[in-house]
Formats: sequence, structure tokens, C-alpha cells
Amino acid sequence: MRATILGWSAVSGLVLGLIAGLLLFALAVVSGELLAGVIPRLAGRARAALAIFSFVLLPLAGTVLGLLEGRLKLR
Repeated sequence: MRATILGWSAVSGLVLGLIAGLLLFALAVVSGELLAGVIPRLAGRARAALAIFSFVLLPLAGTVLGLLEGRLKLR
């Protein structure tokens, strides 16, 4: 029972982190296409860094927060 609550809390945090990362990346891609003439050389590097942040760090942070939420539920 305890492991199930912790597991589902972590999974829900992961899903929320992925959704937030996807929205952030989509916003960056759209704004990058609209402002392509302003910073042409940084577009590729910034997009790669943002992809790592959006699809690795945000889901990881969401998972940790979900796990902490699950631990709080079990107190």
C-alpha cells in the first residue's frame, strides 16, 4: 500500500513535469521561429539546451516533488 502511493505520486509528478516541459519547449520553438532574425546563431544551441532542460530536468524535478508529496500523504 505504501509503495503504491509513493509510486503513483512519483509517476504523476513525472507526467506533470513532462507536460510542463513540452509546453515550455513548444513556446520556445514558436518564439524562436518568430524571432529567428534576431538571434540566428544561438537558435540551435539554445534549442538544444532548452530541450535538455525541458525533457530531463523538469520531469526529474516533477518526479522528486511527486515523491515528496507521496511521503507527505503517508504521514
